Amino acid sequence: MSWFTAPTPPVPLIVTHWRFRSIHWLFLSICSLICTCASASKAPLNLNAYDPEVAALLEEYQAESDAFGSMLPSVLAYRGATRADTLVDFARGIISITAPDSASIKRAAVEIILTQIDPSVIDAATANDFGLINSKTQKPFFYQQIIDQDGLPIASVWRAERFVDRLIKQQASTQGRSLTLALVGQHKAIAGAKYIQFAQTASIKHRIPVPLIMAIIETESSFNPMARSRSNALGLMQIKADTAGRDYFSIIKGYAHTPTSGHLYTPSNNVEIGTGYLSILADRYLAGIYHPLKLQYAIISSYNGGAGNLYKSLAPNGGKKAAIARVNAMTVDEFYWFLTNRHIRAESRNYLKKVTRRMKKYENIQ
Repeated sequence: MSWFTAPTPPVPLIVTHWRFRSIHWLFLSICSLICTCASASKAPLNLNAYDPEVAALLEEYQAESDAFGSMLPSVLAYRGATRADTLVDFARGIISITAPDSASIKRAAVEIILTQIDPSVIDAATANDFGLINSKTQKPFFYQQIIDQDGLPIASVWRAERFVDRLIKQQASTQGRSLTLALVGQHKAIAGAKYIQFAQTASIKHRIPVPLIMAIIETESSFNPMARSRSNALGLMQIKADTAGRDYFSIIKGYAHTPTSGHLYTPSNNVEIGTGYLSILADRYLAGIYHPLKLQYAIISSYNGGAGNLYKSLAPNGGKKAAIARVNAMTVDEFYWFLTNRHIRAESRNYLKKVTRRMKKYENIQ
C-alpha cells in the first residue's frame, strides 16, 4: 500500500523464539549482508552468464535492495549458514543461488530446500539446521513447490542432496558460481493454500470476501511472508505499521497501538490486520457508496492508492461528498472503467485490474 508514510525501522529478520545462537547468527548475517550490498553497489553484476529470467531477477534486486535485504515484496534475500547469496522470487517461481564455490552452492541449495522461512516458526536469516521443518506440518517451507527428478516432493537431506547434485551437473556451465532452482508451475496455488484458513477466519470476522483477501495477498506479496517494500510495507498484505496498522488497533481494537515488525511478519496477524483494514475502508473511509460491487472496486483501489486519491480522481475540487455522489451516479461498468482509466495513479489503475482478475481463481473458496 504505497501511499502510506512514516516508516518504522526496516527489520525483516524476525524470530519468534529467540535463542543465543539465533542472535549470534543474526548479527553475522546482517554484517555479511551489509558487506555484500556495499560491494554490489560499487560494481554492477555481470549478467551475461545467466538465463534471462534469472538475470532479470538479479538486476531488479540490485536496484531494489538495501542493507536489510530485498525491497521487492515478491523477492526474499535469504542468508543462512553458508557464504551463498540466495534470492527467492515468489512471483517468477525461481530460486537463484550465488556462491564462490560449488560446495557452498550445494549446501545453500539443500538448506533453502529443507528449511522453514515462515517467520512464525523460525527466522529465515538465521536458520542453519538442515531439515529445520514446520513443527505443525512436519514439512519444509517449499514442500511440494520443489520436486526432484522423480517428481517427488523433498523433505530429507538425502533426497535434497541427490537432487542438487543433479542440478549442479546440469548447470555446469556456470562454473560452480551459481545455481537456479525452479518451483513447480502451481507454486502459487500451493503457497497460497497455507494462508486460506487465516483468510477464512478474518473474512467471517470482518465481512470481507475470501477471494478478495487472497487476491490482494497474491498481488501484494506473491505469498512471500517476509515481504518488504521500499516504503517499508511488511508481510503478506504489505501493511504499514504507522498507518493501516495503527488504524486497525485504534478503530477495531479500540486502543492506540503501533504493531511491531515482528507482529506484522507473522502471517496470521498480517492477514487479520490487512482484512480489518479492508473493513475500515468499507465502513468508514468509503461509507456512502451503496452498490456492493462499486464499493468493492473502491476498496481495492483505495487499498493501493488511498481513499484520498480516489476522491481526488473523482472530484478534484469537490471533496469526498461530491466524489461519492459521482460514484453512486455511475453504473458498475462506468465506475470500473473510470478507476482503470482515469484514476490519478497509474499503479492504482493497474492494481484494480490485477486484483479483480486474480479473484476469479479463489471464487470457490468461502
